[in-house]
Amino acid sequence: MNKIVTITGAFKNAGDYLIGDRARTLLRNHTDAEIVDLNRRELTDSHYELLNGARAVLLTGGPAYQAEVYPKIYNLDLGRIAAPVLAFGLGWKGKLGQAPEEFRFAEPAGEFVRAIHADKTRFSSARDFLTVNMLRANGVDNVAMTGCPAWYDERFIAQDYEFNPNIKRLVLSMPAIPQPMIPVLLRNLAKRFPKAEKFLSFQAGYKSTHSKKANEYSRWNYLMLAKGALRGFKPISFESDFTGFESFMNGIDLHVGFRVHSHVFSLSQRKTSLLIAEDSRGIGQVQAMGAVAVSAHDDPQSATAALAELLDTRGASVAAAVKTMQTTHNEMLRFIKQL
Repeated sequence: MNKIVTITGAFKNAGDYLIGDRARTLLRNHTDAEIVDLNRRELTDSHYELLNGARAVLLTGGPAYQAEVYPKIYNLDLGRIAAPVLAFGLGWKGKLGQAPEEFRFAEPAGEFVRAIHADKTRFSSARDFLTVNMLRANGVDNVAMTGCPAWYDERFIAQDYEFNPNIKRLVLSMPAIPQPMIPVLLRNLAKRFPKAEKFLSFQAGYKSTHSKKANEYSRWNYLMLAKGALRGFKPISFESDFTGFESFMNGIDLHVGFRVHSHVFSLSQRKTSLLIAEDSRGIGQVQAMGAVAVSAHDDPQSATAALAELLDTRGASVAAAVKTMQTTHNEMLRFIKQL
């Protein structure tokens, strides 16, 4: 009974690997258990013996709270698991502008979510307040806003943010789907930082895996790659490459873009970053850190204005976000302590 099992889902997107890595590090730092990780797509009947022998089973990271979280995301038979099953840093994935109170799970998924929260002596971990509000609207209230596990590189917890005005290396993280802001951002960043080394990052690779428009979106990615090259941006892919992602992001001075975990990683290392939200995941993360998110649906000039404000205020919103992360770290430790 001295094992904690995390069930994660990292396939292409480097951000998903970051969540799992940070989650397991937190558990190793604050429990005496052996941490065993299972890929949610590779679960078989043979794994139930391991799950039943665990101290806890943690559904870990990512925007798993979707309409069909069961069985689409977690195809688990809870009736066969004696160990506590808890959500660890899970988030809600909704559309931009969708109110969390209006979201409803499909019937089997709703039963699954309520079942993993049935033990009121325990509470689960949600990565933002939108997720907390969505769960409350779906009959679940024993949940704490702990932030995403990726918020916490504990080597930096006590370190405050200091603005770096000398931007030598910057990265624009590309969106999951085409966004009209990209050419505007390429032009603005190239003009604002003519001497900086500039990169265009594709966190899940150059080729889209969208269920219906993969070819169209992949063509758009390559078109933007070419436009970026004309303005001095070097393309870089982190498809299934967490080591490369971590090494590269450690070496940048400024992140601007659409990838939530490029933003989160930057903040965890006390680097300057501006996130543009494509859906509720980005909105939720920025709001949880105490700021107002730039929406991908806004006029493109709103993003360049937000970048100008970020730099003019010497990263005031980043400094505030870091303070929030430092405070919320205690909530994450409170969640882990119950294990």
